[in-house]
Amino acid sequence: MNYIKVDDLKAGQTFTHPVYIEDDTIFIPAGVPVRDKDLERLSSWRVEQVETEGVARDMDEFDGAPENMWGLPADEELFSFYNKIIDKVDDILNRIRNLDRVTEKEIEEIVSSLIEKVEEKKVDAIRLVLTNSSNSKNLAKSAVNNGLLAITVGISLNRPRHKLFQLCSGALLHDVGMQRVPQDIISLGRELDAQELKTLKTHPVYSYRIINRELQLSEEIAQIALQHHERWDGNGYPQGLKGTEILFEARIVSVADAFEAMVSERPWRNSMIGYEAMKSILSDNQRRFDPEIVTIFIRAMGLYPVGSLVLLSDGSIGRVVSSSEDAPLRPEIIILINSAGREFKGDTGPSIDLLNNKNLFIARALDIKSLIEKTMSKSDKR
Repeated sequence: MNYIKVDDLKAGQTFTHPVYIEDDTIFIPAGVPVRDKDLERLSSWRVEQVETEGVARDMDEFDGAPENMWGLPADEELFSFYNKIIDKVDDILNRIRNLDRVTEKEIEEIVSSLIEKVEEKKVDAIRLVLTNSSNSKNLAKSAVNNGLLAITVGISLNRPRHKLFQLCSGALLHDVGMQRVPQDIISLGRELDAQELKTLKTHPVYSYRIINRELQLSEEIAQIALQHHERWDGNGYPQGLKGTEILFEARIVSVADAFEAMVSERPWRNSMIGYEAMKSILSDNQRRFDPEIVTIFIRAMGLYPVGSLVLLSDGSIGRVVSSSEDAPLRPEIIILINSAGREFKGDTGPSIDLLNNKNLFIARALDIKSLIEKTMSKSDKR
């Protein structure tokens, strides 16, 4: 384990392995740049050192551009937008926890900007969920990721604008009740015991009250948050609703929330790759999720979700850029590293539609973080 003084950290650095605060709290995941705001937070917490099993890399070692690191978004403007939205949501969550005022207009502006961004850049927006799903602002990042996923499904269903707005708002705020749960439970670096889990399960009720009474948003949005842990078989909470008794939008958020949790790194476990998360959702067998919503979610995202990295049968590595509803195992791929080992940075590689190219197939999905580490290791040997 390497111990690094906070004074030695600088904005723009990345690490080959996750960086932790006091053993089990993630500060920065592998491959994600340190930001000035992250350093300010460490200072305010009076943290003097962090620890990692990896080593630091400055961004200029990779030509200064995030697209040169596989798995990070090539779109710098979108990456900046994403982090700014997370900062705004993090600020809102902190103010709610401190019982400070949050206006309806602030929520509306965030939701509107998320909807517009997915409409404009769906592929890159989903890549953000798959590659940047954990940092020191886990609750805020999870909220934004859920919003992006819910919008993607809503757009695929051609939901009217007001329903899309309600869906995104509910997804963004579904866990806001966590701000009323004892923070020591939320920050535990392990799975919860029975009593801790019982306390945690009060958060949907708190979410409903905050959305409806404090933020004064619509009843529909509050109900999405209240019902997002209800189960299709009736064994969920807090009301034990079953089947179509559960609000349609809440059923969408339930699937999006589960997928986001599986592809996100947690202190007590590693993240799943998108394909494995999709297989897990598919194997639900009508227990937790509405089977119709599962089908819709997979059609919208693809069995290999847009942004996933895959190994092709010829040994080349590509990123999924679109998926066919009729042939989910044969999406369109953009090549990142061809079979001869040539790298194409910034999404400049050739595009291959596996539906029309019968000579190639996906051998397996790849773990984005491990590929980042391999790229860094390769750079060390040069």
